[in-house]
Amino acid sequence: MKELQLNDFLDYNYLAQLNTNPSKKCAAFIRSKARLDENDYDHNLYLFDGDSYKNILNLGQDSRYYWESDTSILFHNAKLDKEKDLVKNKNTVIYRYNIKNGEIEHAYTFKFPISSLKVLDNGKILLTGSLNEDDHQLFDDEKRGDYIASLTKQANYEVFEEVPFYFNGGGFTKAKRGQAFIYDPKKESYESIVSKDLDISMIRFDDETQIAYFVKETPIGQPQFTPDLIAYDTKNEKLDEIYSKQEVSISKLAVLNGKTFVFANDRKTTGLNQNSDIYLLESGSLTKVKDFGLSGWNSVGSDARLGGSISDRVIDDVFYFAGTYHDRSVLYSFDGENIETVFDVRGSLDGWVYLDGTHYGIGLYENRLQELYELDFDKKTIALLSDFNSKYWKECYIAKPEHIEYESNGDMLDGWVLLPKDYDASKKYPAILDIHGGPKTIYGDIFYHEMQAWANMGYVVFFTNPHGGDAYGNDFSDIRGKYGTIDYEDIMTFTDIVLDKYAIDPKKVGVTGGSYGGFMTNWIVSHTDRFAAAATQRCISNWVSFYGTSDIGVYFGVDQTASSPFDNIEQMWEQSPLKHAQNIKTPLLFIHSEEDYRCPIEQGMQLFTAIKVNGVETRFVWIRGENHDLSRSGRPQSRVKRLEEITNWMNSHLK
Repeated sequence: MKELQLNDFLDYNYLAQLNTNPSKKCAAFIRSKARLDENDYDHNLYLFDGDSYKNILNLGQDSRYYWESDTSILFHNAKLDKEKDLVKNKNTVIYRYNIKNGEIEHAYTFKFPISSLKVLDNGKILLTGSLNEDDHQLFDDEKRGDYIASLTKQANYEVFEEVPFYFNGGGFTKAKRGQAFIYDPKKESYESIVSKDLDISMIRFDDETQIAYFVKETPIGQPQFTPDLIAYDTKNEKLDEIYSKQEVSISKLAVLNGKTFVFANDRKTTGLNQNSDIYLLESGSLTKVKDFGLSGWNSVGSDARLGGSISDRVIDDVFYFAGTYHDRSVLYSFDGENIETVFDVRGSLDGWVYLDGTHYGIGLYENRLQELYELDFDKKTIALLSDFNSKYWKECYIAKPEHIEYESNGDMLDGWVLLPKDYDASKKYPAILDIHGGPKTIYGDIFYHEMQAWANMGYVVFFTNPHGGDAYGNDFSDIRGKYGTIDYEDIMTFTDIVLDKYAIDPKKVGVTGGSYGGFMTNWIVSHTDRFAAAATQRCISNWVSFYGTSDIGVYFGVDQTASSPFDNIEQMWEQSPLKHAQNIKTPLLFIHSEEDYRCPIEQGMQLFTAIKVNGVETRFVWIRGENHDLSRSGRPQSRVKRLEEITNWMNSHLK
């Protein structure tokens, strides 16, 4: 049996964007693969009819596609040099693929960079995009050329008057607003749905009524969390404001039997990370109809995905939505009165569709990489339909996660251990503790590349879900003002259990993690010397400076530390690993992306400088052109560099 290699992720097939055609008789999805030399990802479009799937189209570097009709698909492309110039000049070029005869033709050239499109029953197209006030000159043929020329002159500086001034993965915000337009192909005209000073985002489109639902805000220069709800009737071209009391944060919407339900929370109980309950929206007011309080998202982490799929759908007046429960993702249903768990299989359901009477999904199950499955809601079972990544689970050693349930801080927690091939209890092994981000995410017993690669190298790898994660409801996830206390205790308790149970050399244990896991790595090495090496990634070290430099700092940092630089700064500083930097003796590697605006690179710089001055062995890997999502969707060469640096650091100190 072959050993899984550190760079095997370059050959993995990643599946995403599973969607049906309008009649739900056929589906399409994207298969993506890394290209190391080109340092990008290549995306191919597949058709699936419930029995078989086939590759129909190479999309190149842009994976977006849209069903136009039962027999045609629209996709982003710029095949000709003149079309590439159009894209550079803020146009969007769209092509059409006919699934019956395979013919490809130019479909549309839109005058602005679109985020999404929806072909309406009347032949018009609903377009969304992000534009600032000046960008609306793109629709004026007389002003367009001069405006595009002016953008080149602005490339050397940024001017901002709002918070956040940049956003991870999106760059500087430039006062852009979410906008929506109705495009008439016959007239080649654009009709704006709302005024250009408003910021809207679509949260649901009802195919039957042809109504688009948006959350809407009037920007005030700082973040808001209680938006209005508006509905745009595309048939009658009518806009209605259906909720404007701004009392709750709204995350989902579903129309069932003519009634409108929203998932919302008031953030009064457990703050920013509070889970939603279900409300009935009538006559502009909300009435709670169901306490839920559990996760309404798939929060199961993995580094073996690329892109996502829709997981919330209305079928026959029942709303199906994804959630996270304990160590796995689940699918719930809500019929207007009751919530039921309709699909619960250990693993991660990354996307699903209802196709010609049967449910199908993309998922990470049975410790395998992503594949396509048939889902049986009645029996709660899965049937494997594809073999995109079969050679890895057939030919390579994939460690089976050994589950450990343990008690800590009054709750039963889950943890897992991956053992090397031919594990021998009479030997002593080096080990790596891996800590998830969030903190409101979770680990499960699904395929995680970096941990499997380390197990193949002879490491015992262990990981757990401490308090703060998204596994057990609001109270469990609420660690506001407690960072570095109960979560640290959970992780140390689990470490003690693992070292006691398995043949691990206690002098050869390393720790690593990213984002919240980076914070916790910093916290651990500043509070204990038990680890022989550590690698902190996209970390938080100083909550005080995080407040003003992170794209979410002004609210996330305040919420999570239950303090601010202006109100109880001592508490914010006490929860900052930098405050305890003088205690660090553990060799510490830093991995940080230059364009990480979520946990800005200055967070790593501060702690690196502090421990370097104190004489601690350290190394800083500064990666250009990447953001907070480096480990999951960064460019292939950058991901290789990250994995090699962490692994070499651990090897040099633990082996």
